[in-house]
Amino acid sequence: MASAPLINHSPLAISCNNVALGFETTSGLLSLLVYFLAKSSQALQNLKVINETLRCGNLVKFVLREAIKDVDFKGYHISAGWKILPIFSSMHLDPLLHENPSEFNPWRWTDPATSKKVTPFGGGLRMCPGSELAKLEAAFFLHHLVLNYRYGKVFKSYIFGSPTIISCDLELNKFVLQKEGKLFQSSYPKPIRDILGKHSLMIVSDVERHKKLRRIEVGLINKFSSTSNFLGDIDKLCISLMESWRGNQLILFSKQAKQFSFNLMLMNLLDMQPGEPLGLQLLEDFLTFMKGFVSIPINLPWTPYAKAVKARTRISSTLKQILNEWKNRKDVQVQNGQQKGDPFDEILVKEDLISDVEKVSILLDLLLAGYETTSGLLSLLVYFLAQSPQALQTLKDEHLAIRKKKKEGEPLNWEDYKQMEFTTMVINETLRCGNLVKFVHREAIKDVKFKGYHIPAGWKVLPILSAVHLEPSLHENPSEFNPWRWTDPATSHKVVPFGGGSRLCPGSELGKLEASFFLHYLLLNYRWTMKEEEYPMLYPYMDFPKGLLIALETETKNVN
Repeated sequence: MASAPLINHSPLAISCNNVALGFETTSGLLSLLVYFLAKSSQALQNLKVINETLRCGNLVKFVLREAIKDVDFKGYHISAGWKILPIFSSMHLDPLLHENPSEFNPWRWTDPATSKKVTPFGGGLRMCPGSELAKLEAAFFLHHLVLNYRYGKVFKSYIFGSPTIISCDLELNKFVLQKEGKLFQSSYPKPIRDILGKHSLMIVSDVERHKKLRRIEVGLINKFSSTSNFLGDIDKLCISLMESWRGNQLILFSKQAKQFSFNLMLMNLLDMQPGEPLGLQLLEDFLTFMKGFVSIPINLPWTPYAKAVKARTRISSTLKQILNEWKNRKDVQVQNGQQKGDPFDEILVKEDLISDVEKVSILLDLLLAGYETTSGLLSLLVYFLAQSPQALQTLKDEHLAIRKKKKEGEPLNWEDYKQMEFTTMVINETLRCGNLVKFVHREAIKDVKFKGYHIPAGWKVLPILSAVHLEPSLHENPSEFNPWRWTDPATSHKVVPFGGGSRLCPGSELGKLEASFFLHYLLLNYRWTMKEEEYPMLYPYMDFPKGLLIALETETKNVN
């Protein structure tokens, strides 16, 4: 009768066990080293750190044993068959054994007695056989890490196929943004360039050409935002949306915010009313475009990337059609002597310095910026306010006071907007915490030296805006949603939610205004609670995975 093979003792099993041990021990140790060293600049200079990392990090928290006979030790009696869990981590953090045990202090190991009070890899016959090997590997890794990279708020990496400087430093980030065209230029990955097109304001790196296109975009925004019916259109759209929610107890707010924001852009930018067939087609194509905007660039028919490329072609075709209609309408008006001021005429139709392709790209840029900024901001506002009852009540009081001064049904105006001081603080804090723009892509066009850092020409630079917004040395309790921190004027100098320099988002203030109007009517008409545990995530742009499901309850103290 053949006996069962001893699988656990086979060479393959032993090899697999060793691989698992090496993987878990070394990878965990390296991660803990980087974590602790990031918080201890003095220790980084000395590197007496591996043993202290093992003590603080506790890769092995405990082991499982069983008494095979009755045991008596120091007055304790352990019966045969009982399980025993030696908890190493509690011993490593015991104040009786280690002074300030929660402090990462490699210098405690200058005392030989410390080694007798720490057992990071167990002991006895089952002492981890690769413990010293893991320390050796970690030492080699640290050697190359500290010699090749300046680890901390600014460090080197290799991402998007290029050597890259990652900056989480406020001063360096501002420096990079302000020196656009002099020391740095826009440099986005190829998939983004291919989808947006070479004429997109986001992609163009030539300084003079960028200035020209930006001037046109800013001019277009200023033109339509200064028309007599601009604020009225926003007001009407907000009221219409509130009315459409009557009787609905649950809504997926993220979807509603996207549709609202896109309708705003259709009305303001393209002079189209919500519900028009051409507008609905644009929205459908735009949603497809956004899903593949930053995706794996695999150009196969079923991939988000390929679908986004096709959607952009359709969007461009629709926008070109609209441009041609504007031109034809203007020609008819001129012939009939009915020429009238139109915000689009002076900037797009009469502008001979740019091609039709560039005009289409400008419209797409504005659609993208307005849609993404406003919809994301609205969703984040609802998300944070649902968890901040004090801020919510203060905000509601401000809008009730504004509404009480107005006649029934009277729309909001510029003077009302100027009174929304706490609203502005809430919006600014939402942008700080929510980080709609996490980082931007730049490239050094010449060798740059700044604060002891050297950035070689040709290297990519990623200013991480969100890291600055959540930096404890800049913001007290940075993860806390606290609009009142904006009463300190200095806060505004430590937050850059829309980038900076010549590439500052041209529609940022417009997005804040639209959000303020929206909040006014939302607060006066409804109370809301989140129905599911939900968090904003990157896809890679900000979105809510479950759609931000909220429960609505009609506000009984409606003043409107």
